[in-house]
Amino acid sequence: MTDLNKKLSRRVNLPLDNRIQARNRDKISVTLYPDGYIGFRPWKCRKEYQLPLVVAYQQAIKLDMIEAYKVKEQDARLAGRRKPRKLRLPRRGLFNL
Repeated sequence: MTDLNKKLSRRVNLPLDNRIQARNRDKISVTLYPDGYIGFRPWKCRKEYQLPLVVAYQQAIKLDMIEAYKVKEQDARLAGRRKPRKLRLPRRGLFNL
């Protein structure tokens, strides 16, 4: 893999509603910047929403933890070991999320 020295943009089809096929307005442009930011903007629009890559990485880890916890809880409920209860996350995670 190479280092990112200049910005890199790609267009992605992202179905935003429950349609079978993507439309032109369902395309977004994703841009990676060398200073550690990721930018999202609708195709043919000027307004870009930027997010630090650190935050995106932390959010991905957090969502993965939540999904694993939900699967574990559901397996335990189906096996009859636990009663249904509210989702509680650990207070301290990998990045103190």
